[in-house]
Amino acid sequence: MAEGSVIAMSETDSAQLVWIRDGGRIRVVLYTSTGLKRDINSKAATVRLSNLRLPWVTSLPTKKIVYRHPTHLKQHGTDVVAGPVFAILAGNRHFTGSRADFRDMLETGKAGGEFVYVLPTECVTEGKTWTGYVRIGYQKWIPIPCPLPEAVYNRIPNRVLERIKPALAAKRQLEHFGIPMFNPDYFSKAETYDVLRHAGLGHYLPRTLDLMTWSGFSAMLRQSRGVYLKPTHSSVGHGIMRVDRSGSEWRVRVLKNLKHSEYHAHSLDAAWKLVQQNRIPGKYVIQRAISLVEWEGKPCDLRVLLQKQGRGWHVVGKGVRVAGAKSITTHVPAGGSIVALSELLARSFPDRAKDVEEKVESLALSCAEAIDAHYNGQLGEMSMDIGIDKDGKGWLFEANSKPMKFDEPQIREHSLRGVLRHLTELRRGPEVR
Repeated sequence: MAEGSVIAMSETDSAQLVWIRDGGRIRVVLYTSTGLKRDINSKAATVRLSNLRLPWVTSLPTKKIVYRHPTHLKQHGTDVVAGPVFAILAGNRHFTGSRADFRDMLETGKAGGEFVYVLPTECVTEGKTWTGYVRIGYQKWIPIPCPLPEAVYNRIPNRVLERIKPALAAKRQLEHFGIPMFNPDYFSKAETYDVLRHAGLGHYLPRTLDLMTWSGFSAMLRQSRGVYLKPTHSSVGHGIMRVDRSGSEWRVRVLKNLKHSEYHAHSLDAAWKLVQQNRIPGKYVIQRAISLVEWEGKPCDLRVLLQKQGRGWHVVGKGVRVAGAKSITTHVPAGGSIVALSELLARSFPDRAKDVEEKVESLALSCAEAIDAHYNGQLGEMSMDIGIDKDGKGWLFEANSKPMKFDEPQIREHSLRGVLRHLTELRRGPEVR
């Protein structure tokens, strides 16, 4: 068999990583049938899995099995290598709010023979094995000793956990071991806009002021009928506000914790006071509101998912989000709904639907390349909120380094496989990227 070649295995005669309870500890072995080991013509007593050497066994103590997972085998000279091994970096041992995503990723990896485990930041140590978490039943996760991952997918769920000491220490340790990781941090809206302007892509951005001041607020509302006030370090729309002229009054709408509030002011000064009362801590940007295409009388925008494949960025999928009743955002958790992009474009631009869609894709890819260059190529996926105005022009509202789960099943399936594909590319090194 040629060196580096994959060993062919039938479904009934596959290789498995098996964790066995041995006294007071859990150890991992490689299990294959006697026939498969004979077919490989290997006399080795062990197999390499990432940084570990595993015993190679052809029988198992069934009652002591804790967890088992299919794996691939490759021949390297006289050596046999199992794998690959990937990890999802989580915020802590509870990984609250992310379990459904982790479950889907682990199941996708299992179907493809790629061992994926959840790695809380505090479990990244100087040791040769790390405590990883795997799922063995409905909402049942268990810790097992795992080899060091060959590449890591960063899914720390929020900005606070991304910046605390265990997360920073974990990233330093991954770098020390030379383990590649993609999507190192959350984006800042103001920084992203600045990056795009410097890349010559400012024409895709609605007029935006990077600081929320009274002078900027009042000047922009004298020039346009409505503005958005967006926290630079927030997600799911939390803390976002919209201010519009409504007859002789000003209407101030606020989204906090997925709940909407609405206030009315008789003057711009009074509207500013409402803004100050309702803002969340941190910096805000002011952005001109765009008159978007509508579905059944409600404004809508696009969620575009992009992933890196090899050396380039690709659009994985595009989904339309329709604003809920009285909502200032199109986020589904905040009351938004979904419609097919083909239907929206056919209704809004019957004579040039394809042209409008192609321009949206071009916008997304150009912006992804510019943002990734700013992060020195460390990104592997991102999503974008893109609006289309009634003239068919695309506008970038926001880019997200930790995309939320897409509700469209096909996009979801492609995204899971895309993450594993990029982890495989990182594992193989820069020559394939």
